[in-house]
Amino acid sequence: MQFSLSVRCLTKLMIQIWPNPKVLGWHSSWNKQLNKYLMNILMTVCFASGATGQSTETAGDDATIVATPSPPNWPRTLGDPPVKSLKQRTKKFEWRTATRQAWLYTGVMHAFRFATEPGTRDSLNGPWFNDWMASVSELRGWDDGDPFVTNYVAHSMEGSIFGFIQQNNDPRYRDVVWGSGRDYWISRLRALSFSAVMSTQWKMGLASEASLGNVQLHESSGFADFANTPTIGICEMMGEDITDRYVITALENRTSNRVLLLLARSFLNPSRTFANMMEFKEPWYRRTRVGLFRENHILRKELLEEYRNGGIKPFEFVKNTSGDAERKLPLEAPIELMVSTQYESFLGGGSCIGGGGTGAYRINPSWQIVGEFTGCLVINMPRNESADSEMYSGGIRWTPRASKRVSPYVQVLVGGRRITHEVDDPQKRKELRDAWNDGSGTLSHYAKRGDWSVEHQENGFAVAVGGGMDLVVNRALAWRIGNLEYTHSWLPNVDQIHASEGVRFTSGLTLRIGTW
Repeated sequence: MQFSLSVRCLTKLMIQIWPNPKVLGWHSSWNKQLNKYLMNILMTVCFASGATGQSTETAGDDATIVATPSPPNWPRTLGDPPVKSLKQRTKKFEWRTATRQAWLYTGVMHAFRFATEPGTRDSLNGPWFNDWMASVSELRGWDDGDPFVTNYVAHSMEGSIFGFIQQNNDPRYRDVVWGSGRDYWISRLRALSFSAVMSTQWKMGLASEASLGNVQLHESSGFADFANTPTIGICEMMGEDITDRYVITALENRTSNRVLLLLARSFLNPSRTFANMMEFKEPWYRRTRVGLFRENHILRKELLEEYRNGGIKPFEFVKNTSGDAERKLPLEAPIELMVSTQYESFLGGGSCIGGGGTGAYRINPSWQIVGEFTGCLVINMPRNESADSEMYSGGIRWTPRASKRVSPYVQVLVGGRRITHEVDDPQKRKELRDAWNDGSGTLSHYAKRGDWSVEHQENGFAVAVGGGMDLVVNRALAWRIGNLEYTHSWLPNVDQIHASEGVRFTSGLTLRIGTW
């Protein structure tokens, strides 16, 4: 639906446009030469999308002016749009378009890797499936050898982009903003789930760093990105939401300068900008506010002029007051998801620092079924040596005061532990890399990690017994003040690492699902 300028000037409070975006379909081939052409196409499509999306010469908004509450005889508010398409009434998540946009973004990232990493291009040769499986099997420990900026900035932005792609294709929650209450947190939980799936695919899936380039066979392999990418990525999403509401929107209430607003929308919300491009929309696109050009620019100036003359703000958040707050919800969270940090001291000598994730399902007010995966880096190792521990377990937890603000618990977990010790030869690594010389040297292939390192690994049955205390911050969040456990593992010593017995301390943040 396209509103004319006269209708916009009449309502001044709401504009709704329902675009019919065309989605690019593509498929991949394992032929090396075709991969090069595909890389070029994807890069061209990505960087041209800002220009080929909605024209800046027309109303660039599937959007609504967010305004203060209107009298009964005024146009309807954001929560009650005047027209709803059949697709919007269904409120179903648009899996097909979301998946295509996510795969397009995955292709763009691979295109960048192929263009800038000679080792990645070289690794496309060889038995694809066997190398993929071998690469996945090398995953261990926490650290993956990437610098801090890569792990905690670039990869977090990746998770945030996947999250915005999910929101853009979720009709029920695509218009939520920071402060929308329960709907906002549900939308971020859905975005977290989608981001976790797509970022896991990026690390070890069919079109991943493991299958295309076999990263884990050539560099350090770790689980840091599995945790950081979706979790810190969602935090980045929320940071951009806060910036959009309190900084960018405030700027739009003060000026109609198109260049300034275009730059503010694009660069202060970088993840949203890239997700818009994957949807073939302008980088500065906003569903909930008027566009920046032509009729929208004229309307924006008129609204600002009225505001300066004593009228209402053109763009102001109005919380949707539904009946959700009146629903009776349990005090004990039916599902809990925790991200944690840990320190473990091995009683036979040595210690490790790391983190992990825990999921718990409540079977009654006092009992939970628990699943947990943790990994830690053994510290104080000799030079050019590294070691790590992973523990995967499940069990049961007793929570006698789960409905209270302070909730103690005890738990028993059973599972397994894997200890890995690796000794590197950096001189040999340098010699091999120099001999290969990005494919132009005497070595015919990109050297694998096993060519310059020796690995010793043991895997065995393990149990963990202990307890701790949670402090409920609000209905959505709880802080695990501390968890102290005794661990016992039935495995032999791994060189100088004696991990058969240990004491582990854990603390973390818990997301409580079903209480809000």
